[in-house]
Amino acid sequence: MPIAIWSSRFETGIPVIDQQHQALFDAVNKLADSFKSGTASAQVKASMDFLVKYTVEHFQTEEKFMKEMGYPKLSSHMAEHAQLVAKAKDLQGRLAEGKPVTVEVTAFLADWLKHHINEVDMGYVEFAKAKAREKA
Repeated sequence: MPIAIWSSRFETGIPVIDQQHQALFDAVNKLADSFKSGTASAQVKASMDFLVKYTVEHFQTEEKFMKEMGYPKLSSHMAEHAQLVAKAKDLQGRLAEGKPVTVEVTAFLADWLKHHINEVDMGYVEFAKAKAREKA
């Protein structure tokens, strides 16, 4: 049972960003499944490692897009990205040390996807749409 369910409300209308967001949802669900099924710790570690790496790459894509369009809230968006990456890396490190983080990781990721994509990312999406209307 997935914890992160993709729906049209998360769509930004920017194909590369939407594809990356969908891949992040899939990665979160794979990680949650590995926790739930008691999969070998190597699978949990591999899922978390992938998620952290992919997140960094995704944030770079978003930040490049926002910079190119002159998004005025780029600094605060980048700061939130940095906080999310730091938290994910902290959880990754604690997991590697054998500390129990299952519930915390699952809640963090589900909330992050819901809040960050549905609220924070939609700020730059609305800005991009407004700029497109101005040009039309």
